[in-house]
Amino acid sequence: MNHVAYRLIRMLEDGQCQLERKSDLALSSYFKHELLGFISTGQLILGGQQNAIATPVNNQRFESDLSAYSEAIQQQVYYRLNYLKKAEELYGEKVTCQRLTRVIQLVADECNDPKPPSALTVYYWWRRWTQADRSITALVKIKRGPKNKRRITQEVEQLVQQLIDEIYLKREGNSIEDVYTALKQKIKRLNSNRNTPLAMPSRATFFRYIGTYDEYLVMAARKGKQAADQHFRASGKGPEPKYILERVEVDHTPLDLLLIDDLTGLTIGRPTVTFITDRYSRLPLGVEVGFEPPSELAVMRTLRHAILPKASVQQEYPEIENQWFAYGIPVTLVCDNGLEFHSQQLQRMCAELNIELLFCPKKQPHYKGAIERFLGSFNRQLSHKVAGTTFSNISDKGDYDAENLASLTLPEFKKLLHVWLIDVYCQAPHKSLGITPALAWKDGLKIIEPVLPESKEKLALILAIQKTRQLNHEGVQFKGLMYNTAELATLRKRGIASVHIRINPEDLGEIWVFDEHQGDYFKVPCTYPEYANKLTLAQHLLIRQQANQTKAERVDIELYERGKEKLRLLIAQASNSKKLSQRKKAARYNTEALQQPPFSSNALPEKARKKSSDKEDYHIDEIPDFDIDSRELEHV
Repeated sequence: MNHVAYRLIRMLEDGQCQLERKSDLALSSYFKHELLGFISTGQLILGGQQNAIATPVNNQRFESDLSAYSEAIQQQVYYRLNYLKKAEELYGEKVTCQRLTRVIQLVADECNDPKPPSALTVYYWWRRWTQADRSITALVKIKRGPKNKRRITQEVEQLVQQLIDEIYLKREGNSIEDVYTALKQKIKRLNSNRNTPLAMPSRATFFRYIGTYDEYLVMAARKGKQAADQHFRASGKGPEPKYILERVEVDHTPLDLLLIDDLTGLTIGRPTVTFITDRYSRLPLGVEVGFEPPSELAVMRTLRHAILPKASVQQEYPEIENQWFAYGIPVTLVCDNGLEFHSQQLQRMCAELNIELLFCPKKQPHYKGAIERFLGSFNRQLSHKVAGTTFSNISDKGDYDAENLASLTLPEFKKLLHVWLIDVYCQAPHKSLGITPALAWKDGLKIIEPVLPESKEKLALILAIQKTRQLNHEGVQFKGLMYNTAELATLRKRGIASVHIRINPEDLGEIWVFDEHQGDYFKVPCTYPEYANKLTLAQHLLIRQQANQTKAERVDIELYERGKEKLRLLIAQASNSKKLSQRKKAARYNTEALQQPPFSSNALPEKARKKSSDKEDYHIDEIPDFDIDSRELEHV
């Protein structure tokens, strides 16, 4: 049929039907059972006029039926239909105005109609009904004449439109009453110089006129296109993956809770939480909590946690009753347009893990609605119920003194987080699923088995920072640290002048170097492991800044050792500072590597002992004013 309209002109006794194509009157023949088959499969629809037969257009909109009208209109239609049915029963298709007189008399007597219609009126109903192929909606009374009588003259309407554009459709938020007041003053001034004064529309008429403006355009002009799109958006279920890990979503949120230092007991601020959740099962896959701002490093940590199995969680937190089965490499990672998600390092990591990065449109967070709703539930169900909460809305806070009431340390909060995550959230029925996220994940495991990396070491290699460095007799240099081994000397003998290296930003004790001849990576240790082991990249950069060696090409180990000890002392002082911002900065760098006992003066060379013997008083003001929103890794 190919979306072409036909008309049925003849049906033979053997069931053969002749169709006439409306466009060029060409004839086609089909058997009756064939046409019935086309109707049952949806390939054929019956037209409403003149028994037309045509293929359907891809349109999901249908005409309204009688139930769409009010009860009064429905009763009116049934009233008219009684007369028409009686006329059809008596005269079939041969209905005339003269014959309708008898029909009207019979129906009026049967129904006790005190005011029966005239024969001409019933004949008019009959024509409309038969021409519409006896559609009952054709009997609905049609209102004639203009729908809205003009109550504002054309000249006044021009003034109204001008004032609406100048006053109402602006971002300043002026009211309709402001426009009406301006209109009254405008007309008053104009009438002072006119022989025929302009008629002032009433307040109700004016408000109704503004009500005819398109609501979307009004909101877009007054509050912006983004607010209008958000208000008039069509909400739906969103993307529906067919299996687990097909679509996962990642996002950060500042914790609505102040934490305290576990050594000093002083408040250190709000940490940042990064989550990765599975869209299919709504199960959280990975989490990272710390004072590192939203950054590439936080995404790397969360992605590593999401991919690896979590068998050690119950060993670390024996209070947890259920297991956290989440693991595996996702197919698609959905994120927003933060700088950390657009970094080349993250794109390279996802490419090596065969993960597709999908970015939401700007300022459209509902494109990853699952993670947005989860973060809201996380803060409401956990953060807002703990002493020291800052709440999400300032109006909810009142006179609540969050800083003085804070009582949880970071390890204690992580414990609460895992208990809530595994034993509460994952075991509670999810509104969109009808079952719990844990059960949804188990059902998903019956469909597909998650893919894991070759090893934990291989995953660490992939989730490392990749750089290119020159190769010389001293090995490879990275941020003032030297790395060397016998394999590097072999590469130099082969004439290789530069190599690709990968650095774990959480441990500078060793790096990976790519051997282009073998096609693999090998480890190269730092030439001074006592300093670099367990040292993070952020700590190292801070030590270099303290030692004023940011531009040095060589590493003065003695100076760095003293800088490391100086940093430890400064962090200890910052942790006891009266300023919350200083304590939060200290928490960012206060890790295991710097919590070790101070260096013994006997362990230092003589030159270092002499310098360290000099009494120096370090003050909190000596700590550089670091921007906690900066992303150091992007400049590495």
